Amino acid sequence: MLNSFSLAHFRFELEAVDRLALHPRNPGNTLRGAFGATFKRLVCPTPADCRQTCAMKATCPYGQIFEPSPPPGSDRLSLNQDIPRPFVFRPPNGLETVAGPGEALSFDLILIGRALDYFPYFAVTFRELGDQGIGLGRGRYALARALALREAVACHPFSVTREQAPEGEEVYSSATQLVRPSSFRLTFDDCRRLASERFTGNSLQPTDRGSRTTDNRKRIAVRFLTPTLLKADGRIVERPEFQHLIKRLRDRINALGHFYCDDTLDVDFKAFGERAEAIRTVSCKIRWEDRDRRSWKTGQAHDMGGFVGEVTYEGDFEEFLPLLILGQYTHVGKYAVWGNGQYEVRVI
Repeated sequence: MLNSFSLAHFRFELEAVDRLALHPRNPGNTLRGAFGATFKRLVCPTPADCRQTCAMKATCPYGQIFEPSPPPGSDRLSLNQDIPRPFVFRPPNGLETVAGPGEALSFDLILIGRALDYFPYFAVTFRELGDQGIGLGRGRYALARALALREAVACHPFSVTREQAPEGEEVYSSATQLVRPSSFRLTFDDCRRLASERFTGNSLQPTDRGSRTTDNRKRIAVRFLTPTLLKADGRIVERPEFQHLIKRLRDRINALGHFYCDDTLDVDFKAFGERAEAIRTVSCKIRWEDRDRRSWKTGQAHDMGGFVGEVTYEGDFEEFLPLLILGQYTHVGKYAVWGNGQYEVRVI
């Protein structure tokens, strides 16, 4: 039951040399696009021939991270035509996407399972990118340092905000130019423990002590921070019921576990979905936010829009909470690696 699932949460701190400006409406595309092109140039031995038939695809860092294929002998999920990438960029938003010379700009990176072994490649690539420049005007920067955040404290799912979180452990510094290992990890067991503590600690209280609801019926609010695109029965979800959210989250985490952690969810998917359908929506205050990107490989434009806002759900969440906690790091829905599908859960 995902006993081997783990991830790590890193923060990169940049010091602007020139005016540094990520795309104001889609900063994740700036980071992912610039990183992907430079990463490929640095590590791919035959970049002109980087295709599905590449003989080195199984061992090439670029192939493993950006263009993963089902491993040899894989029989589960092998029909999945879009294997999830084992990383998530979490870019800054709003005014934080711009920094003047000498000012700081930061973004987060989440690596999952075996992708943790490739962290040095991410650090070296972003150091190299500083000399090339990124974003509007190709602003240059210096990679000042990278931190490994102590999860379950650094982004506590119910109380501690990012601004309140302790910094964590330095894993790269411009002073030494060295990448250091870190033992900070968030596991699915951590998420189960956190979920259990919330119940046994009575943090999830009944919604109305005088109503007919049972002690197991609670309310949570899910705040979608970045555009979230979910699909159900082949259609885009415009009003996210709880079943839409948890089913897509279940599928994403299960696939990430299978391909990068050698583990999967041990659950009856159909029965799980039926229980999720019993959760009702109390309020839905969302709006659609348009975003787009242009592929650096094909030049084609892609719609990256999705809903943002807050939805309140009511029901028995006990079996769903570990996935909801973990999903705050993996994100959910399409374009998650760009930073889309980020959400926070809180108890009402």
